[in-house]
Amino acid sequence: MKLIILGSGTAVPLLERNCAGYLLEAGNRKILLDTGAGTIRRLLEVKADLFEIDNIFYTHLHNDHINDLGAIIWSNNYGGIRKRALNIYGPYGLKKYCRALIKKLLKPTKLHFDFIIEELKNSEIKIGNIKIKTQQIKHSPATKSIAYRIEHGNKSLVYTGDTEYCSETIKISRNADVVLTECSFPDSKKVEGHLTPSLAGKIAKQANVKRLVLTHFYPDVLKTGIKKEACKEFKGDIVLAKDKMVLNI
Repeated sequence: MKLIILGSGTAVPLLERNCAGYLLEAGNRKILLDTGAGTIRRLLEVKADLFEIDNIFYTHLHNDHINDLGAIIWSNNYGGIRKRALNIYGPYGLKKYCRALIKKLLKPTKLHFDFIIEELKNSEIKIGNIKIKTQQIKHSPATKSIAYRIEHGNKSLVYTGDTEYCSETIKISRNADVVLTECSFPDSKKVEGHLTPSLAGKIAKQANVKRLVLTHFYPDVLKTGIKKEACKEFKGDIVLAKDKMVLNI
């Protein structure tokens, strides 16, 4: 599997960091994980064809993780030819969100491709020979959030999206080859519903993770020693995500 970082940033505009977005290549499949603002442009920059991506997985419905969905629908409808259905997966509330997006905001005369939406909770699905498990996790009280564990061959990637330190995130991350998780704020400025470097490291340690990839950085945490703080808990391989970074799993 190959992971390409499309957006390692947050709601705070940063020239070098888009909002959350990741492209996973496994076998002959390309899968998007979240599509914050700028995802389409980043796909062009890493030479990935939007019309070859048939599956998009959303962790939650906050705008910095889903903003480019409207642009993706519009591009697929008017900007090129989609030969296969576009499958959208995410937490409870995704169907309502998509209906409002299409009918009240985008208002296309007609959708020229099949658009399939599936809401997940604690589920397991297969796409070809790729197995995807989901786990509802804690983020904010008003938001349904899910983490994904993607397994292909003998390798595993977990993407948490935004998460609080919780047993559910540790559970789905157990013994994973790579865990891609947020690291929003410094340890000195913990915000409810988000991780700090040491808490991300603690999850990796307790889950016996092989490699920890930290992402979703607000400006304050970028001014600190992120690796140094995470290393206090986790002694394994730690990577700080950057936009357009490519990681082999």
